[in-house]
Amino acid sequence: MRRPRSTALLLSSLSLLILVRAGHAAPRCAAHATVTAVPGVPGAFRIETAHGTTVARHAPRAAAPAAGAALFVVSALDTTFDVDGDPATVHDTLFVPVGSTVRWQLVTGIHTVTNGHDSGDPEAGTRFSYLLDGARPTFDSTFSQPTTLYFFCYFHEPVMGGTLIVHQDAGVPGGAPPAAAAFSRLPAPNPARGAMTFAIALPREEQVEITVLDLAGRRVATLARDRLAAGEHAFTWDGAAGAGARAPAGQYRVRLRAGGVDESRAFSLVR
Repeated sequence: MRRPRSTALLLSSLSLLILVRAGHAAPRCAAHATVTAVPGVPGAFRIETAHGTTVARHAPRAAAPAAGAALFVVSALDTTFDVDGDPATVHDTLFVPVGSTVRWQLVTGIHTVTNGHDSGDPEAGTRFSYLLDGARPTFDSTFSQPTTLYFFCYFHEPVMGGTLIVHQDAGVPGGAPPAAAAFSRLPAPNPARGAMTFAIALPREEQVEITVLDLAGRRVATLARDRLAAGEHAFTWDGAAGAGARAPAGQYRVRLRAGGVDESRAFSLVR
């Protein structure tokens, strides 16, 4: 839930007032916000900032990751989420294979981990909005399906945010996440009788070209030739060739070219 921006909050931006519990020392933070415990709801907190009002909770206490499971850590610093070891990177993108556990770990300050681009996103907080503080400094989540997830801190938006891309890793589970453009979902179904779908993942904004080629390397269709944002992007090819004609049955390749990457994935088309 949200309410209109508070004039008082907009005019006063010099300190953070934390009212989590009586007698408890307030963590220091550069943002202006008020945090109060929700009466009668243990672990729930009402957060008021210049952007509006929301409710965040302490994350459930996480069980230890399963033996052999990949664990990736997102560090919550003063005003950034860090996954690459470089706090100067404003918005980091983390790639993890399906089945991985991601841990958001408090390092300093007080933060929320809230799904969405920012508080103005209609999806913000619909999946989770957890408060990271001294009482509950971590939030763990295991991802069993490919997805692209945006997250931010309600106190420090729009500076403090990040992107998580969960992909079907064709290599060893838990292997190093890709640092360059890559296929995150392979062409499916394969063979395809009608439409074929796949997805790519970009670690940063890139100029992208995606084409469908026949076995001789001739271009059959162009699916993308544009600059795309970081994250996962799904595509569908309906089997149409030039001028709307249907491509004949046979072997094809979908080719990805972006940021120095030039790779392709094979698939079959049947009629």
